[in-house]
This record gives sequence, structure tokens and C-alpha cells, in this order.
Amino acid sequence: MGENKRFFNLGIATDYYIALGLKYKGFYEFPYKKFYWCHNNFLFAEIPTPNAQNKEKVDTMDSNFTGEPEKVLIEVENKENAEENKANEEGNEKIEGKQEDSESEDKIKIIPKNLTELDRLAYVVAAIENDCQTVPNGSFKLTPQHELRREEYFKGLKCEELIDIKNYSHFRNVQTEEKKDFIERDDAIFYTTFLDPIEVDQPQGAWTFHLDSTKSLVNLRNLKWPGYIAFHKAGSSYFGGIYIGDGLINADLPFML
Repeated sequence: MGENKRFFNLGIATDYYIALGLKYKGFYEFPYKKFYWCHNNFLFAEIPTPNAQNKEKVDTMDSNFTGEPEKVLIEVENKENAEENKANEEGNEKIEGKQEDSESEDKIKIIPKNLTELDRLAYVVAAIENDCQTVPNGSFKLTPQHELRREEYFKGLKCEELIDIKNYSHFRNVQTEEKKDFIERDDAIFYTTFLDPIEVDQPQGAWTFHLDSTKSLVNLRNLKWPGYIAFHKAGSSYFGGIYIGDGLINADLPFML
């Protein structure tokens, strides 16, 4: 079994179901990720690109999701051009800029748009994926073309290695400067520790480990995003992760540890 990546966001009126698609071939150093969402009808649609215009406001939202994707959470103040706002629901428009310093440049016109609950969902899903998706070291490899692939020879961690935080990494584009430099090296394909380690995550203590009665199956729980659980069975290629929660970050975690 491969890496399972599913999200369930619990809303007041109805729940959101999130699926993740991965495309490995043709993508340098990390696969392309695409998220899809649906309600109880299981008719999935693409999640829009997270609305960066309201990132700071979304970070402070602590109310529960309602399950109403079109619900407006933040309404734009300027409504003089309704047509532009409507067109911008699918993304920012690119317009031709004016000539400056004898050079013609394209400029990006950022048009404010309403923030809907679906926009907030897109942002929260991306944040959880970035902070939580975890794989055991050695389960993936870099090809000579620097494309990520499942390691077919991965036989799993040993029982005594399951609860060592040093044996797990984030399944995402590398973000630490050390790993960025390392993954560019030609000999990076010979190593298994080319992804960002979870042991440096802040705050320290955000990850907890729980073994089952056989001591051969571990659950990794993220306290920053309560509801996320990763799992791995020793001596096997069985690993994955799932999130079932309300989409709210535990902002008090630094004071709880």
C-alpha cells in the first residue's frame, strides 16, 4: 500500500471530503499536487488556488466551517466594478503594463475578491498538507533525472526505529536552506534523507508517537493540527496519513508544551 492522503473537514451543516492527486513524471525534485473537494454527494471538483490576499485574516479565523462553500466570509469594500470582481473569482487578471524606462513590461493587476468559505478551505488544506504530511525515511528516492519516486526496495523501519522522530520527513517541496542545497547535489540520489525532517518543526513537541499493543505499528499525531494522524507498520511498505478534524489550528500549543 502506498502513501494514503485524505482529509475530512467537519462542518456544521455538512462535511468536506478532500482528495489529493499526485503526478510524479516530468516534475523536478517533487511531484505536482492537486486537491479536490466534495460534499456527501462525492462529486469532486478542484479546490481553487489559496487566496493569498486574505492570508493574515484567515490565520486568525477560529470559527467552525459551516459546510457552505459559497458563503462569503470577507466581502470586498470596493464594489464599483462588479464585473471585474466576478471575473476575478477564477484568478487575478494579467494586463499589459505601461512603458517605463524605455522598456515595456507586463504587470499583474491584483483585483480584490470576496473571500468565501471555499477559499478558506483551500488555504487550510494547503497549510495542513504543508505542516503534517509525513513519510518514513527511505520510502522515496530521487532518480538520476531528479524526479521523486517510490522506493520499491523499501521494507519499512525496524520496530525499535518507529518512535524515533529522526526517521520521518515532510512529504513536500523542501523548504529548509540546508535541504535545498543538498537536493541540488548530484550525489543526492544516493541518500534517503533529502526531504525536510520533522524533528526541527516548531514548536518542539508538536509530534507525539503511539505504538499499538504489538509494538510494530506506530501512529504519529500532530498537536498543531489536531486530527492529523500518520501511520507506519514496521518491516513493511505500509504507511500513510489522514486528517479528520474541524480545520482549526491549535494556536495555544506553544503554551501547552
